[in-house]
Amino acid sequence: MEFLAYFIKSNYALLYKSVEVLAALTGIFLLRKYKQDLAAKLFIFFLIYVNLIETIGSYPRLIKKNEDLFWIKDLLNNTVFYNNFWWYSLTWTIGSSLFYSIYFSKVLKSKRLKLIVKRVTSVLILIQIVLYIFKFNTFMSDSITEINLIQLTLIMFVTSVYFIELINSDAITTFYRSLPFYIATAAFVFIIIQTPLDFYQNYYNSKDDNFVILNRIVRLFSIMFMYLMYTIGLIVSKPEIEK
Repeated sequence: MEFLAYFIKSNYALLYKSVEVLAALTGIFLLRKYKQDLAAKLFIFFLIYVNLIETIGSYPRLIKKNEDLFWIKDLLNNTVFYNNFWWYSLTWTIGSSLFYSIYFSKVLKSKRLKLIVKRVTSVLILIQIVLYIFKFNTFMSDSITEINLIQLTLIMFVTSVYFIELINSDAITTFYRSLPFYIATAAFVFIIIQTPLDFYQNYYNSKDDNFVILNRIVRLFSIMFMYLMYTIGLIVSKPEIEK
């Protein structure tokens, strides 16, 4: 257990970044396969987008660890750019919420379910924006638990709607060849695991080594599961051509 804890602590960023890159590269490699599947292409572009925001968002870690960049660290000290909570709040928290909503709106067959997803998405995104306005100072310097939970709720909602439609359709017989199934499963499991962690984030104690390691292990394996599922889904799924 100690070896596992040390290994994860030493390679955490490398491990989760590897599966992110793997999923994106797989999507790029298979882009021609899905050239007539608009929803699948949207998903592949989203994977590329995630890698871009992660790469840009890694700048605080780089300037804090690289002595040659300490001058940038001193320059950004006491500014909103010293940490990047605001960056991930805008690009990931809202960005991923919008993506999953748009994606599942495209793959859903029922017009009624499409409309429900659009309306629920509009309401929850509006609530997120209002929270950003009223908690602007917190938004610029720290993550906002309520906004994270709204994001998780929205993703769980749209994936659940997809599963409900899948179960009640003939497509259930070939679910294992459907990319939306892998995306929904990966995202749903990820959300189920991440929600308790985000809910108790306010009680995070960096001095409790056991808690820190457990937190990292759970987060890492949930991330790895999600991106590996995305990768497998891209490989084994059959493109769905809109009629």
